[in-house]
Amino acid sequence: MKINSFYHNILFVAAIIFSVSLGSCTENTGNIGIPPSNETIKTSVEILNVYSSTIKLDSIEANSAASYLGSIYDPETNGKIIANFLTQFAILEDVKYFPHRDSITSRDDNGNPCCDSVFLQFNFSKYFGDVNTPLKLAVYPLDFSKPLCEDSVYYTTTNLKRFIRPGYENNPIATKVFTAYDRINGSDPSSSSGNYPSIKIPLPTSEGNFIMSEYFKYQDDNKGLSFSQHINKNFDDSYHFIRNVLPGYYAEIINGEGVIVSVFVDALYLLYNSKILNDSIYEDLPSYTVFAGTQEVIQSCEFSQSDVSRILDDETCTWLKTPVGICTELTLPIDEIFSESHKNDSLSRIDLMLTRYNKVQTGDQFNIPQNLLLLRKSEVSKFFRERNIPNNITSFVSTFQSVYNTYDFSNIGQLAMYMFKERAAAVMSYINDELKIANPTEEQIIEYTREWSKINPDWNKCCLIPVDVTRNSTTQNEDITSITHDLSLTSARLVKGTKENPIRIQVYYTRVSGGPTNE
Repeated sequence: MKINSFYHNILFVAAIIFSVSLGSCTENTGNIGIPPSNETIKTSVEILNVYSSTIKLDSIEANSAASYLGSIYDPETNGKIIANFLTQFAILEDVKYFPHRDSITSRDDNGNPCCDSVFLQFNFSKYFGDVNTPLKLAVYPLDFSKPLCEDSVYYTTTNLKRFIRPGYENNPIATKVFTAYDRINGSDPSSSSGNYPSIKIPLPTSEGNFIMSEYFKYQDDNKGLSFSQHINKNFDDSYHFIRNVLPGYYAEIINGEGVIVSVFVDALYLLYNSKILNDSIYEDLPSYTVFAGTQEVIQSCEFSQSDVSRILDDETCTWLKTPVGICTELTLPIDEIFSESHKNDSLSRIDLMLTRYNKVQTGDQFNIPQNLLLLRKSEVSKFFRERNIPNNITSFVSTFQSVYNTYDFSNIGQLAMYMFKERAAAVMSYINDELKIANPTEEQIIEYTREWSKINPDWNKCCLIPVDVTRNSTTQNEDITSITHDLSLTSARLVKGTKENPIRIQVYYTRVSGGPTNE
């Protein structure tokens, strides 16, 4: 950039702080009005450069609606991805989880109601890898004394094994060898039969017997009391159930490699016999009680990934890769957008298009990320922690365009304006409040803007992050209702923006010309 343009830009920053009009913001023509007959509105387009790089996010929140389980080789990093997960189970209000104790005919040696069998079931609809690859998993009970808390944030790098019940760290209560192809039920996740495959893991009957005994104790303790008077709340809500009856389970892959499944339903089944009225006759029939993992309680994934430096150091492209948090960073040319040549212009819109390289090899099990979230680098953690949705000012979503092999962001002009004004405000606040300079000179503004920009190198940087998008299908525009990190196995290589071969953005301006001047 020419130095005189830079100087003008810094003075322009100060001008914003002192409320000197720049012109209209993106898509805001309120200050233009209807021009006189001797005035015309002219439009212009400038092509500017964007630079990009590959970075790894420090933390990925594990709050996806799906859980992942398995182990697979990653040819792009020459390493392995292992997925384990932890699940809790929810209590629904006003649900009688067991029939009357006298109707249960399954009894232990002491004559108490008991379970005949207990098992965990993980249903999955998607898989990555080879459906015939056998894996071995282990199941561990969680600790009563330190349950996962609803108001805490858990990440894909959180060590979930620390929540295992003391004494069981190396002593699982169950193990299971499985394949993604469910040979027992004959269901294949790659087919379109609609019969979802599942993994069933038998557990000790003592797991179910404890739950059953606690349920009847809950009924005895609260007999004759209204719901609000309950002294035993263990089956009133998930909070008490998790802390006093069933904290949950941790599922870990302990052997095998070649497939990862996406679990969308996990449930605990307790099987027993009970007397059921059938055509005026009580019959002794198989019965069951089920406790399900839902979004109201915690399901948290844990991923381990071998060294990813191979793709972080790739100079030929930038990467998008999940679930390991590899994303693309963009540096926007804010100074050029608001340069001297556009001092009398209003910023209308900015269009950004990112091109994906085709896959190097066929048969790759990794999918293409379907949705990208573009937002300021400084706001990534806050955005996901607060469960925000894109506001089309500082955060945007684009869907992969398979016909053109691109991700298009049709208007990020407000983001550029936001960055520009934020830096201006921060610099003037530093000059006025910290340095106590009421009327800074032009040279001081230039000096401190340079200094601030060096101290805050991410001020004009954004991240492109693969995400899962939930939309409200009942609205006309299918409004976005939630955004979470995409934790499935996806990968894409994007054209890298370098000084020799930058990514181009189109910046549109408008200008009112002719008529009387302000001089």
